[in-house]
Amino acid sequence: MSQYVNICSVELNGQDISEYLSTFSDNNTVVAKAVNLMNKTGIAQMTPRYGFSLEVKKPYLGSIDLDSIINGTATVQYDNGERFLYRGVSILETGDGAVDGETELTYTKLFMATNKEKEN
Repeated sequence: MSQYVNICSVELNGQDISEYLSTFSDNNTVVAKAVNLMNKTGIAQMTPRYGFSLEVKKPYLGSIDLDSIINGTATVQYDNGERFLYRGVSILETGDGAVDGETELTYTKLFMATNKEKEN
């Protein structure tokens, strides 16, 4: 029987936002790109762009301010002990709010980081 990671905790600038977190998504990172050459296809190295998105639940009372994060730090820890540190985190976009009518109102927020490193 296999076990899978099913819990993720997130801190932004030292503030634990796990209680507001609905979904964490680690975006793809492009490190190289195919380029057309005269008689073949080559590869061009790219500066990696790290990013992630959060689906955040809106609190009934009060609020959580993620729209002002510029050059911040995010720490993501999975329940298997893996820990990732994102540096230079800035918000790119706040998506539309969505409510399912039963549980909560959520917003999707897109972030970009200049560096990502695995701890442990």
